[in-house]
Amino acid sequence: MKEKKLVHFVEWKKLTGPEEEQVIRDLPRWGVTEIVAHPVWGVRNRTDKEYLAKIRRMLGEAGLHTPACHAFWGDPYDLAFPDEPVRKQSMAQHCDFIKELAEMGVKTYTVHLGNGPEIEKELAWSRIRKSVDDLLPAAEEAKMVLALENGHDSFAELERLTRLVEGYGSPSVGMCYDTGHAHCYTPEGWKAVLELMRPHIATCHMHDNFGSFDDHNPPGGGTLCWPELVRELKACPKMLHAETESGDWSRASWEKFRTAWEAR
Repeated sequence: MKEKKLVHFVEWKKLTGPEEEQVIRDLPRWGVTEIVAHPVWGVRNRTDKEYLAKIRRMLGEAGLHTPACHAFWGDPYDLAFPDEPVRKQSMAQHCDFIKELAEMGVKTYTVHLGNGPEIEKELAWSRIRKSVDDLLPAAEEAKMVLALENGHDSFAELERLTRLVEGYGSPSVGMCYDTGHAHCYTPEGWKAVLELMRPHIATCHMHDNFGSFDDHNPPGGGTLCWPELVRELKACPKMLHAETESGDWSRASWEKFRTAWEAR
């Protein structure tokens, strides 16, 4: 089985221009070769049309690659957003970003469902399907996987999501397994969620918590069993890579993720 590389998440929205340049220079010194493309890049590119080109140039000079991206998230960008005209406009912005990311070598584009309790359930699922329909042509053209992420969902909702993914029968529709969400939001536990999603997992978001709140800690900052978790993730047949996703993206945090991922 092909080696699944570790892709490091950096919270770019907290960085300014000079700080961005310094971080890009620092990351290779830490041993980072792959990073997660951030949605704030797409937002900044709307007002500074040279922004993505500048980021691509700096990453290339540093020898950094971007195989994964987290999509724009929250209202109005989540798939289930109920206002139809606004939802259509938001999906068009996703599609534009996907086309730009294809030039950066991105292979997975992780999206949030947004099917919270404030939205009537059947309306939410109708919107989710419409949104995937809207995004799929751009993803297929970009040879990218739309990775639908588990969030606050019940196990029954995750089963429904799995059926939706299977119904498309497209290599460009898959799933993102979020370790922390599975650990703190789904009573059946992270292992049951992973088993359900396993055939369709294209990428994963890795972070730790204590089972009660979505802390987004590095390994050791919670009660996940990392040796077992990593072993199970590496066995996922369609998973292309693994992403760190901690609010602490420091060198010390990166080392914890790398140690956990590379343990034998």
